[in-house]
Amino acid sequence: MSATVFLALFGVGLAVGLVSGLIGIGGGVLIVPFLYFFYARPTWSGFDVPAGVQAAIAHATSLSIIIPTALRGTWVYHRSGLVVWRTALPVALASVISATLGARLALVVPEQALKIAFGGLLVASGGQLVLRRAPRPRVLGPGRGGWRSVLTGVLVGALSAFLGVGGGLVAIPLLIYLVRLDVKEVAATSLAIIVFAAAAGTLTYIVSGLGAEGLPAGSLGYVHAVVALPILLGATVSVGWGARINQRVPARRLQVLFGGVFIVLGARMILENVTRM
Repeated sequence: MSATVFLALFGVGLAVGLVSGLIGIGGGVLIVPFLYFFYARPTWSGFDVPAGVQAAIAHATSLSIIIPTALRGTWVYHRSGLVVWRTALPVALASVISATLGARLALVVPEQALKIAFGGLLVASGGQLVLRRAPRPRVLGPGRGGWRSVLTGVLVGALSAFLGVGGGLVAIPLLIYLVRLDVKEVAATSLAIIVFAAAAGTLTYIVSGLGAEGLPAGSLGYVHAVVALPILLGATVSVGWGARINQRVPARRLQVLFGGVFIVLGARMILENVTRM
């Protein structure tokens, strides 16, 4: 790997960590498109990967990077008392089970239609957040609201593994509208959930890819560890910066920020996948 490629990967990692800590997403929405670009240019990247396994490698590698990045961000938020563990843990447990299924389906099911539908959900959720105030937070006592947490976990796990993202894009609108957490607690709780969902998806990609043909050197299953490392280094440096900025942003501005990011990413996801159908 050339010094230029290493620095490019490290720079992507810095952006991933900053966005992850600030918004509460794993960063897969940045990592996966970059890795598509990266593997499509073997002369520059130095890795000649068959087209048939590029998507699986990009998704698996993205998830492997997200685990320690989200773990670092969760620790920063936990020290500030913003992680709602009574919500995060049941959601995370449900997501672990469904992430395993999602990763298996990602290897055999065409993904364009699902991505278009999910992009529409992001645009709609983003519009609601920008134009309206978030729902009033609901304080749930022990044993109450369990079905909301389970449903949130199932959707987070399945879609995160299928799309190669940590699950924050799924978790955040559900935590706001279904579980109805306070906006200031959403990013922190989302990152805690992402740690578990990404770990389950990564493990499934590793096991599924053992012995697969066409994998580049330095791979563990479908996880391309050689490429993951410089991105991870950058992300772990900057994720704490994003979390600290988040804690200084007023709740309404944070809500609009969530909404704007969802609209942009959802619209891009729709446009990219409509052209591929």
